[in-house]
Amino acid sequence: MASGVNAATQTPGIAGHYRLQAREIVSRLSLAPDNTFDAMIEYAGAEGSAKGRWKLVDNTLTLTSDAVEPPAENLLFNLRRTHSLADLKDAHQPDGGDRFKQAQSNYVLNLRYARSSPVPSIAPVMVSFEFTQGPATQLLWNNAVGRQLYLPYSEQRTLTRVGLQSSADQPQQWFAIAPQTRTLTLNWKVDRTTGQMTYDKPDELGLMQSQQFFRNAPKALAQIDRNYILTLLYGVTAEPPAIKPVDIYWSFDDGSQTSQRWTDSRQQQLLMPAPVGKTLKKLGVQLSNEQSPQWFEIAADSRAIDLMWDERVNPAQMRDLSGVFKTIELEVKGDCLAVDLGNGLACYRQ
Repeated sequence: MASGVNAATQTPGIAGHYRLQAREIVSRLSLAPDNTFDAMIEYAGAEGSAKGRWKLVDNTLTLTSDAVEPPAENLLFNLRRTHSLADLKDAHQPDGGDRFKQAQSNYVLNLRYARSSPVPSIAPVMVSFEFTQGPATQLLWNNAVGRQLYLPYSEQRTLTRVGLQSSADQPQQWFAIAPQTRTLTLNWKVDRTTGQMTYDKPDELGLMQSQQFFRNAPKALAQIDRNYILTLLYGVTAEPPAIKPVDIYWSFDDGSQTSQRWTDSRQQQLLMPAPVGKTLKKLGVQLSNEQSPQWFEIAADSRAIDLMWDERVNPAQMRDLSGVFKTIELEVKGDCLAVDLGNGLACYRQ
């Protein structure tokens, strides 16, 4: 009958004083029976402290800081890539897919927070590739960072499916692959309740789409003519900070201009109806504390734009580690509260 709501009261032993056992990091954590916590951390001459609340759901302990951070107003923007309608069209779907349909009548601005969540340590994963003929190929994915696996391509021996197996006692998870696919991007994460890795269905691109996608990545672009490329990415995004409003300007080739306001950092997409007879030429972003926009030139065939953003680093904030405890998850493993603070998996112990 134990549920996530009352799990904390059913584990009275979790409250107490803990010390982190990790190389080069000094940290203490106090969990009070009333579900409040107090924590401090020191690393490389920097330090931080926080107070807040904790909750235990199954074997995951979540700390949430009480500190209220002011909205960020100094942001950095970077144009990552643009996509034409041809790039967005999914050849596997008769209607072209949701992204294609959305971009047929709109310009789509994807706003991506540039920071990623800490990647957890994983056991080696066996990745199996099966083909239309000949034996299967197996490659070992043996680290926890986003990486790419390369596999020779042949017109006579095309890829039919990809399987992933985290351990010998776990079943292999298979994904069917279309004949024309040349690159696959697969997101993975770790299920906190079972400890097992889970995978999303890969995004697939044909040769021309792959060449367009990797046009700013010379290493991958040089490989795509004679290889399949499988990219494995940790599929958990970092929680973005709140922001002060940002004005987005859409400037067209006839000299006309329109604007929108981006107010919520969790809103990852803005749509601008595509006007008849006009082509988007530039995209501008203007912060509340700046007098003029920052402009990005947009290719004439673009219909979707990936704009990366991040909070501008304040030198004074670099010495403050309090943000570590803003929202952090620890896994309860016996007497160990396991966490990765960017220095490898470590334990808080009483």
